Amino acid sequence: MLVTRILSTVVLVPLVLLFLFFSVETTALLAAIGAVIGAFEFYDMAVRSPYKFNPVRLLGYGLAAFLCLAGYLNSLPLMLLATALYALISGAIILVRPVNSNEPALRNLTNWGISLLGSLYPALPLGLAATLRADSNESLWWIVLALVGTWGTDTGAYFVGRLLGKHKLAPKISPNKTIEGAIGGAVAGMVGVTLVGVLALHIPLYYTIPLGLTLAVGGICGDLFESWFKRRFDTKDSGKLIPGHGGLLDRIDALLIVLTLTYLFKLVYS
Repeated sequence: MLVTRILSTVVLVPLVLLFLFFSVETTALLAAIGAVIGAFEFYDMAVRSPYKFNPVRLLGYGLAAFLCLAGYLNSLPLMLLATALYALISGAIILVRPVNSNEPALRNLTNWGISLLGSLYPALPLGLAATLRADSNESLWWIVLALVGTWGTDTGAYFVGRLLGKHKLAPKISPNKTIEGAIGGAVAGMVGVTLVGVLALHIPLYYTIPLGLTLAVGGICGDLFESWFKRRFDTKDSGKLIPGHGGLLDRIDALLIVLTLTYLFKLVYS
């Protein structure tokens, strides 16, 4: 299992970096592909769950891709407008189709919420990543900072957890995660963010240390958030796209939160 995980990482990381470094357009394309795949995995988990949710899927994929296009155009108003239109159209579609339930109003509301969340959950952060990449000459390093923070936290948590982990962090949500692993991951993520922030973006140390800690904790929360949904949907992995890792959402769950926090920090810092 570990060998498969490592091989998948060795193949995927250079590919992601190639898209990221090549151009703004390839970054937006990668974000759009990831957003659509993420939406597909979320909807698929919802449909296959014991609750048998019935989201508006096709339009949701369209919204996921469009949010990344709007991010590439650096247009937050366009992202908000597209989301509002999807909310209205998907709500109308859900209202007119038949519902096999004793509580149709509650069932419709739940399907509508799943429709929105399934698209926005992966697409909004990835759309913000496209915005980060297109925003300025140094914007590439903001995404690198988010990636290093995420990968550092994940790697640190994995190895420290295996070596020293004794106390469960959230046993009902993710039984394998430990408090010791989370602390090790937070330290590793903070160090990675601090190095990129100081050396590449010239951010003062008194900003990068708390930023690194915030991103690390955010990444851990993002991981737990997706694990909670998988528990609710009664599934182990979001998919089988990446050998040794599961689905795409299993691989980027932490990154989605970290990208959002990075975008917000850059907005305030700039």
